[in-house]
Amino acid sequence: MKRIFNVAVVALIAGVMAVSCFNGSKSMVTKGDSSKLDTLSYAMGANLGEFLSTRLADLPFNYEQLEKGLQSAALGKAKWSAEQAQEVFQSLIGPVNDRFGQLMRQKQDTTAVAEPIEVFTSEGERDSLSLAYGINIGNDLRQGRFPIQMHWYMKGEQQTRNGEGLMSSEEIAQFLQNYFMVVYPQQEQEKSEAWLAKMEKKSGVQKSESGLLYKVVKEGDVSRSATDDRDEVTVHYTGRDRDGEIFDSSLFENMPKQRQEMMRQYQPDAFDEKGNIIENEPVTFPLNRVIAGWTEGMKLVGPGGKIILYIPAELAYGARGNQAIAPNAALEFEVELIDVKPFEEPKAEEKTEAAE
Repeated sequence: MKRIFNVAVVALIAGVMAVSCFNGSKSMVTKGDSSKLDTLSYAMGANLGEFLSTRLADLPFNYEQLEKGLQSAALGKAKWSAEQAQEVFQSLIGPVNDRFGQLMRQKQDTTAVAEPIEVFTSEGERDSLSLAYGINIGNDLRQGRFPIQMHWYMKGEQQTRNGEGLMSSEEIAQFLQNYFMVVYPQQEQEKSEAWLAKMEKKSGVQKSESGLLYKVVKEGDVSRSATDDRDEVTVHYTGRDRDGEIFDSSLFENMPKQRQEMMRQYQPDAFDEKGNIIENEPVTFPLNRVIAGWTEGMKLVGPGGKIILYIPAELAYGARGNQAIAPNAALEFEVELIDVKPFEEPKAEEKTEAAE
């Protein structure tokens, strides 16, 4: 039972994660219209439809509710907030997957004669989970940095799920692979280069030989600046994309909402009785453990200093990006350098012990 339970849970979560990437609050999702096929939107919807009709085929969703939740959330009009939808989803998914696992075992046992197990115990449970799941997918779609027309996205999902899709599985995979591996990275590179050219013209911005752009807001104690890539620095920072959207920060008030909620849940001792953060904890790391733009930039000011870094993709996360950063994305970091701990070579006896 445990293996089947886990497979079902992973499948449901994967359906959401399949459309979630490079989150930001400025949605590019629109209603769209039927005047011209938008292949990207259709292919992404078809990808979800194929997922629902294959890996989740045995889960009898109320697709009317699922699609209602998906479309309304993607357009910012869902009846439940993201938090409410997630709470409903989490409260129902365990029991539903337990019964789903029992049903799968029953189907595999051809010798058994028994009444089929119902995955959902009531229409209300079925409707609620379907709606919550759809809202979760729609919220992720809304947060993605992709120009999606919901008219064509929903067409792709519905037609493909019903076996009437305009694209085969191979065509869907090929189109999306080309878009995410070639087209999208190229678009991001062009936009990032244009943004960096604009930042370079700002007052006080300087450019290093590597291409790093930076503005020293406050020098700090430059006599104690980091000089070795193995030096350790303690900082407060806020990272933004080229649209000014914060994707990471050591300061609670600047953190993305989802991360704030996670802190409140998992670090309750960090807040006072009124729910306010007691103290923002700075971050400490050696300079050889971060992106190249940081390694270089942190040597340009001393403790007590503050600097703004405009980092080209090749000095950041490169052509691959990561879950929060688009491929070829240039980034902005505002950093307050609190302290520098110079690297010290291990003593002879420590080197010997390490070798042993």
